[in-house]
Amino acid sequence: HREIVNVTATDNDQGENAAVTYSIYHVSNNGRSKFRIDPQSGVLDSVGKLNAGEQYSITVQATDSGGKYGQTIVEVNVVPGPNTRSPVFAQSVYEVTVSEGAALNSTVATISATDPENEPVSYSIISGNDLRQFGINDKTGVISVIRKLDREDLTRYQLLIKAEDEGGLSSTATVNIRVSDINDKNPEFVDLPYEFSVKEGLIGVHVGKVHAIDADEGINANVSYSVPGEVPFTINPQTGVVMTSTSLDYENQKEYKFVVTAMDGAPEPRIATATVTVHVIDTEDELPVFHQPVYEAKVPENTPDFTVTQVTADDPDTTKKITYVIKQGPNDLFKINPSTGVIKTVEGLDYELESQYVLIVGTLENNTTKPGATTKVMVNIQDINDIPPVFLNIPRPITLDNNVAIGTKVTTLMATDSDGTSPGNKVRYEIVGRGKATKYFHIDPDLGILTVRDDLSKETDSEYQVDVKAFDLGDPQLSSITSVPIFVRHIKSARPDVVIGFSEDTYTVEIPEDAPDNTLIKSFSVVSGRSDQQIPVRCSIQSGNEDGLFYANTTGERNCELRLALGKLDYETKPEYILKLRLDTLADYFKQDNKSTTTVKVQVVDVNDNVPQFIFPSYAKLFKKEKYFGAVAKDKKELKTVLQVKAEDKDSGRLGTMEYNLVPDSKGMSDYFMIDNQTGSIRTKRSLDSIKDEDLPIRLTVEAKDNPNGKSNSAFVEVVINLIQESNRMVLAIKEVGAETVQHKEESIVDLLEQRTGLIVGVEKLTALESTKDNITLDTDPESTDIWFYTIDPTTEKILLRNSTTVERNVFSEDVIANVTAELPATVGGQIVGLHGPLKIRSVRTAFVTLQWDVFPYAVIVIAMLILVLGTAGIIYICISWSRYKAYKERMSRMYVLPRYDPVFVEPTNLKEYETQVLQMSVPMDDSDSYHDLQLDFSRKNHAFSLDNVSYITKEHVEGGQQSPVSSDAATTARASSIGRRNNLNNINNNNIHEGNINPVYDRSDEDIHNASQINDNVTFREKKDYSHLGFNYLMDRSPIETTTEL
Repeated sequence: HREIVNVTATDNDQGENAAVTYSIYHVSNNGRSKFRIDPQSGVLDSVGKLNAGEQYSITVQATDSGGKYGQTIVEVNVVPGPNTRSPVFAQSVYEVTVSEGAALNSTVATISATDPENEPVSYSIISGNDLRQFGINDKTGVISVIRKLDREDLTRYQLLIKAEDEGGLSSTATVNIRVSDINDKNPEFVDLPYEFSVKEGLIGVHVGKVHAIDADEGINANVSYSVPGEVPFTINPQTGVVMTSTSLDYENQKEYKFVVTAMDGAPEPRIATATVTVHVIDTEDELPVFHQPVYEAKVPENTPDFTVTQVTADDPDTTKKITYVIKQGPNDLFKINPSTGVIKTVEGLDYELESQYVLIVGTLENNTTKPGATTKVMVNIQDINDIPPVFLNIPRPITLDNNVAIGTKVTTLMATDSDGTSPGNKVRYEIVGRGKATKYFHIDPDLGILTVRDDLSKETDSEYQVDVKAFDLGDPQLSSITSVPIFVRHIKSARPDVVIGFSEDTYTVEIPEDAPDNTLIKSFSVVSGRSDQQIPVRCSIQSGNEDGLFYANTTGERNCELRLALGKLDYETKPEYILKLRLDTLADYFKQDNKSTTTVKVQVVDVNDNVPQFIFPSYAKLFKKEKYFGAVAKDKKELKTVLQVKAEDKDSGRLGTMEYNLVPDSKGMSDYFMIDNQTGSIRTKRSLDSIKDEDLPIRLTVEAKDNPNGKSNSAFVEVVINLIQESNRMVLAIKEVGAETVQHKEESIVDLLEQRTGLIVGVEKLTALESTKDNITLDTDPESTDIWFYTIDPTTEKILLRNSTTVERNVFSEDVIANVTAELPATVGGQIVGLHGPLKIRSVRTAFVTLQWDVFPYAVIVIAMLILVLGTAGIIYICISWSRYKAYKERMSRMYVLPRYDPVFVEPTNLKEYETQVLQMSVPMDDSDSYHDLQLDFSRKNHAFSLDNVSYITKEHVEGGQQSPVSSDAATTARASSIGRRNNLNNINNNNIHEGNINPVYDRSDEDIHNASQINDNVTFREKKDYSHLGFNYLMDRSPIETTTEL
């Protein structure tokens, strides 16, 4: 209640008539119930809720006791008043539960707050509704679900609800909503797929475990497992552990697949299934055996870690377990790889100690004495020249007079070589050095006898040092050197001038390149004409020591020493140094006769101090891959070269000789290939069909080892080999350039393709250019070339399919093809006419090529039998046709070839003769039109008609006949008539009928007559014929009547 105004009215009456009462007469805007007035005091106040902005007109009436009244209007404008109290919730915290399956717009809870000042309250959610799962009615406070709930995503929500009055005052309450579960989730198996293995023959053993989870809660999340009853396995319903229920047999079934069902515990359960694969493991019940009883191998001596051979045992079990061991033989000299069976030497073997070793190799799995349990390895040691000749004694100084005869024996040197075989143990001798020793002395190369070869008195020298080398004839050649000091005693000769110098003009010395500092190279003797005097001598290097690697000094014995100052010799940089040494002394004892200097040739001996370096193709630098990449067709059965590795060593001679080997790998990929030890060429050793796709690409390791027969250094490189199939091949067609020319520039072509495509490119083969117009016939152009190539991804190192996205983008794109087409002719010439896959044609030739050889003999037999049957049928047909032809000829000859008879002459009484020729012909019975075109051929080529076969008869019955001259006037009638029975002939000549003798040839039985006509109606002449051109002039004189009525 709030007082609004005090209305006052006055009445001029007095006493009771002046008593005034107040009342509300009318209120606008339906506000009658919101106001009241005190009838006595006239105080107007509000009794209902008023809202700011409302306006009311209140008519107040004042009435006195006499019933008279007066009215006034009070205008009330509601304005906002002071707001001091906020709404109050019935609860500060609400706890409610809603099902996750609740429908949209369903009510969760109703929140209520009241305002102490009776102002309207509005509701809103201010936090906890980030997912917008709930909504609230701002007037009623009803909270409802506006989005689908999922307990598995979020189980609880905490909403903060605000109630606010119109004055802006508010308060909050917390609503905790718990989402209750419904069974809306299927169990889900985890850790898929399930693949287990178990050994055969075991019952009740653990196979594996499956596990499924259910995102529901409570009973809805309780998962139980089951398997079909027909499988030999059981499963624990609670734990999911799978076990065998019966004994499994690997030989009957190697693999089982069955379905495991997971079901939750709801009244209306939900299920899930998973496939379990169980592989049965074959137990080892077979022993490895060797099928080859004896292996023979050759091993060079002094070669440690040399591969002797590889033994192979066969294990019939599916799971092959073979452990190779050497059961008998020197285990300190040989070792065997227990997995691969590769036997190697532990250290270098000595042929001179033992030339053959016998090893008995077996396996740990087979300890029996049955045949095949072991194999014998015969190792024959190959002798190499590893021992140099050794002199049997040290030569003592020898003194000779300077007047000894040429050929005088000085001494005999003997050396022996302990190598086991020839020619390594054959010793020869020679004098080395270029001084005067070779001029005055000679040694027999076979016997070692040292003799004088020239007059010693020519020289004033009193001392010679003869260096004799004993060398063998092996490879490599080994030698040793000894020095024979020879003193010459001069007899009856003038005392020579004092000379101090070297005993030889030139020396040759050797020093290994790895010699350290201050190594003594050689000590040179200084000779003097007056040996009894100690003449001061200084030795120095005059030239050839520009690098400062050498120095010379004089020893206490007055010898000149040459030493290595710095141990920086490198054979590969400089193999030889030419030094000039000089002796310096007092001028009184020095004479310039070339003895004060000498030339020393220092030969640097190469040592194996460099590691082999592989030489990679250009793609190694382009793709930064120091590997070799190659590929080979998977369907190739024959041995085929895959690629070639190459390494070089800076060392010289045998130290730089390379030997290549394949390093065995754990997957056994090296068993499919072999490598040429000398050239590094890698070839296939057997079919590659058994290699699985997951083992691709094939990765091999190649070892390059220098100095194979001695101390060596090794380098290793990885070789990546892919298998080419039809889907990998691409063809680059080049017009007007032959395959031989392309082969010479193959490296340049590959470099260009790799630069333009960004892929590793390999060429499989070069063939004549092939093209087709109808997809049936294949045309080849030997003057042009098809380059068959493939591409390898530099990242994955796998061969790429022709239709892969990478190839389509990097090879077959328009930009790449345009660049290759423009640039490649500048390298190889010709014209690029296509970049495509292999051509496919429908040809019989293709089917024949794919025919396997084992089918070919049967095909030949079938073809031969077919030819035999058809040939026989043809021969029979020819025979039948020939017999029919002969019968036909005989029939025709009987029909047309008539025998010759003599004419019959008749003497007529009236001397008039008639000439009659009887013709027999076949007349068609059914063809009514053909007789109109009857033609008679009187020419001589007609064998059926001849004037020589003419019989003449007369009008009278005469037994004999007479020939009438053909020029007779009577010979004008040629008669055609049907032939009757024998001795009966009807002659129709106008009105006369003549009978006479008949030519016997026409006396035939009925069965010999062929369609004989009974009348002459079927023989007519349309006009008179002129036969003069045939030579029958007599026919021209006949009358027209005779001509038309008789033939």
